[in-house]
Amino acid sequence: MNTANKRKPTQQQFVLPLLDALENEGGKVCTRDLYDQVALKLGVSEEQRNESVVIGGKRFNAFERTVRWGQQRAKAMGLAAPVGKSTWVLTGKGSDALHAAAPGIVITIFTTDDGIALFGRAEEAIGHIQDESVQLLFTSPPYPILRPKQYGGTTSAAIWVEWFCRIAETWPKKMTANSSIVLNTGDAYEPGEPSMSLYQERLLIRLADDLGWKLCQRYAWNNASRLPSPAQWVTVTRQRVKTSLEQIYWLAPKEMPYADNRGVLVPYSDAMRSRLDAGGEKGKKRPSGHHLAAGAFSVDNGGAIPGNLLSFANSSSNDSYQKLCREQGLPVHPARFPAGIAEHFVKLTTKPGDLVFDPFSGSFTTGAVAESLGRKWIGSELMLDYALGGANRFPQATIHQPGLLNRNPVGDLLT
Repeated sequence: MNTANKRKPTQQQFVLPLLDALENEGGKVCTRDLYDQVALKLGVSEEQRNESVVIGGKRFNAFERTVRWGQQRAKAMGLAAPVGKSTWVLTGKGSDALHAAAPGIVITIFTTDDGIALFGRAEEAIGHIQDESVQLLFTSPPYPILRPKQYGGTTSAAIWVEWFCRIAETWPKKMTANSSIVLNTGDAYEPGEPSMSLYQERLLIRLADDLGWKLCQRYAWNNASRLPSPAQWVTVTRQRVKTSLEQIYWLAPKEMPYADNRGVLVPYSDAMRSRLDAGGEKGKKRPSGHHLAAGAFSVDNGGAIPGNLLSFANSSSNDSYQKLCREQGLPVHPARFPAGIAEHFVKLTTKPGDLVFDPFSGSFTTGAVAESLGRKWIGSELMLDYALGGANRFPQATIHQPGLLNRNPVGDLLT
C-alpha cells in the first residue's frame, strides 16, 4: 500500500493526541513508549510507523522524528516538559488543554432528528436519560492505567474495576427489561513485567456477583492492522507477540435480552452456495461418523450465522469525519473503533426505533451507526473537543452550543 500521499497530522492535530497519550500513560512516560502510544491513537499503520527520511545524509524514522518535534512544540507551549534524558510529563496546563467536563455539568452539544450528544461525565449524563428506555448500551470504556501517575500512586486494576462498577450500577435502571449491554475492553500488562492483568475477569465476576448481570456471550475483535505493542515486550525484549485481539462482552443487566441472529447473517461460502444450488447433501457419512441425510443444508436462509470473532481493520486515516475535524482545527479522536463492530450489535440486539446509548462516545461512532440503521441514540463524552468533533459524523446535526464551536477551543490553545 502506498502511504506517501496520506495526509500527515498538522501541528494542531498532533499536539492533542500527544497530550492525550501522556494522560493515558499516567502523566509520565518515556519517549520510546510515547512513540507507540501516539501511533496507536492516530491510527498510524505499521508501514507508516516504519517509514524513514534522509536528512543531512543520515536516515531517521520519520514518525519518531515528528513525535520529537511535537514534544518540543508542547514544551514551548508549557503543555509538557522533559524530565531527565528521555522521560516526559504532562503539565497542569497540558491537562487543562484536554477540556474535560467539570463535575455536575452536562450540556447538550448537538442533536439530530434521532439523537442527542451530551458533553459531561458518564456517571452524570446517565441521569438525563428516561428510565427503562435504553435497549442497547454499547461502549468502549477507557482502559485502566497500570503505571505510576504524575501525582503519585498508581491506578491499579482493582481501582479501575471499582470505578467502572460504580458507574455501571446506575445503568440497569435506564434499560428495558430485555436489553443488552456490550463492552469492548482491551488487554493490559502489569507494570514492569510481561504478564497480563486479570482486570477483565475481575470485572466480569463483579458484574455477575454484585450487580446480578449475566454473560450472554464472549466476542473477540481481531484488529489485524494494530501495531506491535507493548513495545517493551514485543519489539525490544522480544518476549511476547503483538496483541491483535480485544475482548467484547455481551451482557444482560436484567432478563435475557432480545436478540435475532438473522439480522447479522453473512454471505454463504462458495462451498455452501454450491451445496444449496445442488439441492443440499446427497446423503453420506462423514469421517467423524456423523451421517448427513439427503437434502440436508438445502434451505437458503439468506446467509450464514457468523461466529463470535469479528475481524475489522482500524486503519482509516482520511474519512470525512477526520477531514472535517482537521479543517476545523479539532482533534481527531484517537481511540475510534470500526463502525462494523457497533453495527453487528445494533443489528443483533435492537429493532428499528429502539434507543442505543454510549456513555463513552468518543467520536460518536455508535450514534452514527445507530442513526444509519433507523435507531434512536444518546451519547455522552467527557472531552469537549471530541464532542464537538463528533458532530462531523452527522451532516444534518443542529449545534446547540455554536459559541463553543466558533471559539474553537483547540485552535485557541495551539495557535
